[in-house]
Amino acid sequence: MRLSPPLPEPPAIAAAVVWLPSRRQTAADALADGRLDEQMAARLGYREVAESTDRAAPEMAVLAAQKALAEAGWAADDLGIVVHSWLYHQGHDFWSPPHYVAHQVGAHDALPVGVQQTSNGCVAALEVAVSRLAADPAVDRCLVTTADRFCGPGFDRWRTDFDVVYGDAATALLLTRTGGPYRLLSIASVSAPAFEVVYRGDDAFSDAPLAHSSPIDVRRGKLAFRGSGEMLRFVATVRDSVRRAVQQALADAGLTPDDPRVRYLTLPRIGSGAQAELFAVPIKEVGLRHAEVIDLGRDTGHLGAGDSIANLADLHAADRLAPGEVALLLNVGNGFTWSCIAVRRE
Repeated sequence: MRLSPPLPEPPAIAAAVVWLPSRRQTAADALADGRLDEQMAARLGYREVAESTDRAAPEMAVLAAQKALAEAGWAADDLGIVVHSWLYHQGHDFWSPPHYVAHQVGAHDALPVGVQQTSNGCVAALEVAVSRLAADPAVDRCLVTTADRFCGPGFDRWRTDFDVVYGDAATALLLTRTGGPYRLLSIASVSAPAFEVVYRGDDAFSDAPLAHSSPIDVRRGKLAFRGSGEMLRFVATVRDSVRRAVQQALADAGLTPDDPRVRYLTLPRIGSGAQAELFAVPIKEVGLRHAEVIDLGRDTGHLGAGDSIANLADLHAADRLAPGEVALLLNVGNGFTWSCIAVRRE
């Protein structure tokens, strides 16, 4: 997404926050309970993941949004759009969580919009907000939220999937035309929808949620895909798509890989083994001479739809970027889509 006119300059990010519950589940406990074995624990690389025992995902989203609004000094009544994204169950069936978020924060005149693009949801939601900001002069302030809670009985955060352990969290990002600590320079996405089958496997379409298994068993679909003989092509596609997304984000932001202002590239919070196998090669091929590649998820787990916003929030909390410096936020969602966001510290 080239962030060009009708916006006279790149939109500003007024706040980016992550809200994490205080409770943690540790890898050591999962090993002791038999939910992990030593080999898988080493491949995943997580020390612990966040766990919400009392708050549903939309409730966490409200807390993250309130924190972001307070940091920016914004009134919720000034919001023109609220875009909420999620990966897993939001606490009610046949119901609209984005309307709940807007209602609870007091954004009574905002348009609530829901976005589901699996783990790439924060990027898709941000694209919706940017598009609305560009298309509607009446909208000046946008709220993007994500939230997920991966609890039983429908989900086993340690064993539902391969190469990912899922943590509970919410994120919030405020977008406007001017005024904020960051500028959103570009968003680049590359998709390969032929690989939606990786998470579908050989299962027939069901008539209701959890009809195939409870808890959800993503591993079954992935094992079926591995038996199809397409794994090598999938890995090649992942690497090519990651490289293209990063290169396009840089180009759209008017940057080159050797620009010293590009200081960080953050990884999606998946398992460290998958990070190394799928991302290390294409990132090296891009040739980022001055950027440090960082992984911020070992003590949170994969945060569903919210990894990239959480990564920006952590960069901001640690004051890692100096004025004029740029971070690249790399993200991925099954289906598959790979995205890269370029942000500059003002």
